[in-house]
Amino acid sequence: MLAVIKSISNDFFDVETYVPENVDNFSLNLRIRIGLDSTQGADDFELFICTPKWLGETTWEPRWGRGLLIVREYDFSTINGLIHEYVGRCEGDSWETIVIKLGKIFAWEFDDYQS
Repeated sequence: MLAVIKSISNDFFDVETYVPENVDNFSLNLRIRIGLDSTQGADDFELFICTPKWLGETTWEPRWGRGLLIVREYDFSTINGLIHEYVGRCEGDSWETIVIKLGKIFAWEFDDYQS
């Protein structure tokens, strides 16, 4: 089984055309819908992206790094390529195995879910 990206989006803008006001001082959240190559369904994963300059100006306390991508400047082509490269390496015998690999980088919508 192989994980594939079904879509990448943001609730407030079109990721294909968006450019932040300051490309070297920004932050944004992306929703990445990832599923199996053999199905139409997908789960939501979140990724927070920012620059070191943004971190330096807005974050005063320690911060964990899971679900975080730090880039020098905004370049959606590069960001998109990094996301696709990682997801493309996530394969396994089951969706649960793949989610463990995806969860090392992205925040999964079902993290900490209790049935």
